[in-house]
Amino acid sequence: MQVGIILSAADYRRAHDACHRTAQLWNTVVDWVHTEWAAGRYPSIYDTKKWMTTIPRADRPFHAHTAQAVVFDLFDAITTARTNRRNGMIVKYPWRTKNYRPLAFTAHNGWHVNGKGRLSLSLGRGRPPIVLVLPELVDSETGFPIPPALWGEIKLCWDITGRRWSLHISVPTKPPRVLNPTRTMAGDEGIINPFTLAVQQDDGTINVTVINGRAARAIKHRRNTTHSVLDKKMSRCTKGSRRWRKLNAAKKKSAATTNRGLRNIDHQVSRKVAAFAHTHDTGRIVVGDVRGIEQHTRRRRNTGRHQRRRLSQWSRGRQETYIHHKTGVELEHLDESYSTRTCPACLTRNRPTGRRYHCQNEACRFTCHRDAVGAINILMKALHGQYTAIDPGTEIRVTYLRATPNWTAPQGRVHSRTTASARSKAPNRATTSSQPLAA
Repeated sequence: MQVGIILSAADYRRAHDACHRTAQLWNTVVDWVHTEWAAGRYPSIYDTKKWMTTIPRADRPFHAHTAQAVVFDLFDAITTARTNRRNGMIVKYPWRTKNYRPLAFTAHNGWHVNGKGRLSLSLGRGRPPIVLVLPELVDSETGFPIPPALWGEIKLCWDITGRRWSLHISVPTKPPRVLNPTRTMAGDEGIINPFTLAVQQDDGTINVTVINGRAARAIKHRRNTTHSVLDKKMSRCTKGSRRWRKLNAAKKKSAATTNRGLRNIDHQVSRKVAAFAHTHDTGRIVVGDVRGIEQHTRRRRNTGRHQRRRLSQWSRGRQETYIHHKTGVELEHLDESYSTRTCPACLTRNRPTGRRYHCQNEACRFTCHRDAVGAINILMKALHGQYTAIDPGTEIRVTYLRATPNWTAPQGRVHSRTTASARSKAPNRATTSSQPLAA
């Protein structure tokens, strides 16, 4: 859980200095590991921790467990890089120089609740701790407060964009319900519609849910427009002048607001995907493989600068991570070539225009939502190993959901009292269309 906090002037400066020193320790350890690798030695995490104790304590002005967390994070990154390399991905081992790192405080050692009921964050022996008002954490599922006795590691993080401090507190969560691994759910990822989900029921009916994410596009467009205007004004100013600093502060404020909005939308999307998986008890989730689509876009034909920007700002990876956390299922990636072009009824390839798919085969004339066609084809390929035509007479039920409400709670109450037409446009209202497939 993330909790915003306010530090005193003295603690503000001490926390900033400790975060800078933590980054310097990271750089030192990374350089030492690379030097050992160049000499043909491959130190373990315990060897690195032992070597780190030889660094003077003046260069480690924080708790010993905070310094150990740097080594743990480094070897986690090394392990991830090795795994990705074995899977054929082109990645680098940690090498980048850092200027800032959050401070980690372990439970009962790095932090504790003092006698006055305040949160004390230790900076090591002989240094006064950072004392804060004890935050109140509430379980989102039960609504009951989470006592500090159940808290785990706490990280003190600085948001360079939002210009504020926050605590990232680890709390116990109920593990997700175990889903049936024999049932499969397919997902077609996109920029306009983040996820289009498809699952086949026992009676042969295919349920499709299209999650609309135009709200995220609107937030990104507003951010891009605002930054473009501010960058143009800043180019006319002397860097570091009073007006330049005011414009730069406005730019960071806009970026922070956008980041919070996009993070909320990604959580909303992943929550709806997880709810769909729990409803249909699908323990296998297969999505189209679009990893790396944002790379080398200049080499592709018919990819303009606006589309390249949309691809680079696509938060597909974060959404997949959230889905894995909320379902407990590791997502599988499947080649989705021609999934939105292939007709699921007759396997004829067409070039769709717009959001509706119309099969040009005179004997078929299949019509459905374009993203629903992609999700159905991915589902058939996940079940049968290749694109397979669905049985004639198969009923396809398509449901449309908004990722986030278009109105706030007070606005929704006001609009719900106006007319029936306004009520039909209420936020997050699902629209369902059902169509049988002609023989």
